[in-house]
Amino acid sequence: MSRSKRGFTLVEILLTILIIAILAGNLLLTSGISRDRSAATRIVSDLMTLKRTAMLFFSDNGRWPGESDYERLNAYMTGHIQLQAWDEDSGVYAIKRHEALGTVYAAARVADEFGGSTRIRKFLERDSSEYGLLNGDLEPYRADPVVAVRVKDIGPGSDEGGEDDHSGPEGPGGGTGQGPGSDTGGTRPDHDTWDSGRAYLGGERVEFDGKVFEARYWTRGNQPGLMDSPWQEITDEWRDFNEYKQGDIVVYEGKQYQAWNWTKDNTPGTVGSPWQQIGTDQWVASNKYAGGDSVFYNGKQYRAKWYVDPGEDPPGSSDAWELIP
Repeated sequence: MSRSKRGFTLVEILLTILIIAILAGNLLLTSGISRDRSAATRIVSDLMTLKRTAMLFFSDNGRWPGESDYERLNAYMTGHIQLQAWDEDSGVYAIKRHEALGTVYAAARVADEFGGSTRIRKFLERDSSEYGLLNGDLEPYRADPVVAVRVKDIGPGSDEGGEDDHSGPEGPGGGTGQGPGSDTGGTRPDHDTWDSGRAYLGGERVEFDGKVFEARYWTRGNQPGLMDSPWQEITDEWRDFNEYKQGDIVVYEGKQYQAWNWTKDNTPGTVGSPWQQIGTDQWVASNKYAGGDSVFYNGKQYRAKWYVDPGEDPPGSSDAWELIP
């Protein structure tokens, strides 16, 4: 007995097409919102990179940069940001100076013709209070075609001094900051005092208890100097709460040590810690030695025959060492 076959009706087909169109529209809208949110975040990050670059420029040159220093500033830049002359038709990023206020600031163009959009500007406006975003007149940002962050208030006609910038934290990611345990040479710019109610992101530096700290990643309310806080103290001295990568050098109890690999809360000079004491030709129990390395021990010189692990017997009482006549 045959069974009749029934196809889709026109109404069912149209309804299916309508549902697919609605889902596709929602997907495109969500994708567009996410793309513009990411663009706004990147712009904030770029501005904070420019801010740190201006501080490095000051450290090296003893003066704050201006708009005409864009070629010299590019030497400090890493990543995709490259500065160029700022005029009506070109220039997306710049370090500028408000002559009337005597303020150095980092600026970015976010008008449609420079790759911005209404939604990007709205996202920036939403973030303005958290990151201290301003417009080109250094007023609170309100979806303007130029977005900026204050670098330094130096006073009209001045290159140095002035009050510190308290405009807000530095943005996500990016930056030209130095590695752990180092700081820029020369005259160091002042840093904002740590504020428990403010959000900080990776690369921003603050002062706390007379010391300078750099955030490893986004943080709010985490006090610098504590074991579990995401703050790295900028110092050559070893700190148990700091993180160190392979090759980093620290000073501990007046001696220099170099990390074999990533480490945190491992005291230099103890057997089992990933630290090698450097700058000495004396045998050190916590050091490791490769075949051919020579050391002094009890006034005599020895050479390692093969690899020697930390904590092994000292030269003169171990077959791993031979006396050098």
